[in-house]
Parts: sequence; structure tokens; C-alpha cells
Amino acid sequence: MSELQIKMLPGSELLLVEHAREMPQKNELCGAFWITLALRSLATVKVEQDHVGLAASSILSTVQTSESLPPGDPGRNDYILELPRIDDSNVTGTAPQGLVNATNELAEGKLVAIPLNGAWTAEIVEKILEALMDLNQPALLIANSATRFLWGGKSEPINVFNYLSGATEVGPEADWNVGHYIGILGWIEGSKRKLAICADTYRSIGWQGVHVQPLDRIAASLRRDDSEFSGGVFIVISPANESIIRNLAAKLQLSCELWDNGTPFMPAPAK
Repeated sequence: MSELQIKMLPGSELLLVEHAREMPQKNELCGAFWITLALRSLATVKVEQDHVGLAASSILSTVQTSESLPPGDPGRNDYILELPRIDDSNVTGTAPQGLVNATNELAEGKLVAIPLNGAWTAEIVEKILEALMDLNQPALLIANSATRFLWGGKSEPINVFNYLSGATEVGPEADWNVGHYIGILGWIEGSKRKLAICADTYRSIGWQGVHVQPLDRIAASLRRDDSEFSGGVFIVISPANESIIRNLAAKLQLSCELWDNGTPFMPAPAK
């Protein structure tokens, strides 16, 4: 086995500290969870998941069940604010527009959430990661994935090593099947392939909320070829770097437009 290299995106150390402190997400607030972590670690803004959820017009189920949780995970419902609720649990969560709005409202001008959307491939995911590494500015890459396309969180080390060396490996089956926001914090590089280092919102996924994913699986989880809905990514970064990210998107033939993840955007009426 050749030498492995682990590369973490700038800002990941701070994000992982907050990640360990804050897990798990509050039920149906996975998007709000990640913006909360970005605000705390990259902008030193004191905020809770509920504040982000309210600013993002997140929607909760009237009656929450275990169907929205990873198998065996008890979830978390210690809300400190009243958030909107609807009966149809199939469309609860946070629309992409909401996360843009919440970042703009709460970041005190220190961060922007830039959406990237398009025809996702492993190569495009890789180029985004490499560009963020080269930029060398604190940032958070959030993927709005369909978990059914991902490896299960607890890959055996031998499978990981074999995959990185170029062997044909079939990772563990997906842990669950939901639309979900995850963080991508870096990658492990072997002699033939890379695996993205991902962070989840639950300790029960992966190793205390951290797992590895093939880049083509991440791309598939964003495209969602079997669905009328799709995913995309956010790059949460200082506004000073926004033009660089938008130029990167154009170079990769991506748009900085939002996607439809199946959750309606229903902002509260203005008072």
C-alpha cells in the first residue's frame, strides 16, 4: 500500500470542534445545523440551530416520527423556538433559498452561502475541493445529498485501502434514505483514487459523525437521477471571495442558481 495523504480544507479544524459539540442536529434541521456551525466557527456569531431554522423558514412535521432519523437514532427535539409545522412529513426540512437567506440575515456580513448547481460528476466535485484547498481561505462545503446514493458510514478499513489503491470495491449499503445536508471537509488520497472526508449531523453515522465517500457517489447523490428533485452544494465563505467562487462555477460549467430539493420555501409573512 502506498502512502496515503489526508488533506483538510481551511477552517475544518474549527468546524470539527463545533461539530463535536453540537451533534446531533435537531430533528428536521440538518441544513440549519450546518449554517449554525459555519456562523459559530467561521464568523464567531453566537447562534443556535433554531435561530437559523427560523431565519431559513425551515418546516417541521406536525407529528415527528423515527422515519426521518437514521436507524436506531433517538433524534433531538429540544427546540427553543416555535418553528412552522405541516402535516406532510415528506416535504419538511429546509429549502436551499432558506439557507441563503439565513446566512445573509445572521452572518453580520462575514459570510455568504453561494449555491452551485449543475450536471454533477466526480471530476467536478474533485475540482471544487482542490480549488478550495488552493484558495486557502476558511470555508465550508455543504452537499445537499440524497443519502440512498452514498456508502454507509462505517466502511471497513480494508475496503477503504483497497478502494484508494484502485481495486473494485463495493462499500456498505446506505444507512438510510432521505434528502440530507452533509459537510465535506477534505479528502484522503491514495495511489489511484480519492475519498471525500464527510461529516454528518448524527454521531450514529460513520465514526462519531465522520465518514468517507467516493466522489462519484457524492455526485450521484446531488444529481438524483431517479427523482424529480435534485441537490447541489453551498460554499460558505467570506464575501471577499465570492467573485472567485462564481468564476470557479463558470469554469466548471456550473450555475450559481438554487435547486429544488423537494422542500417548499414558505417564508413567514412580513409583519
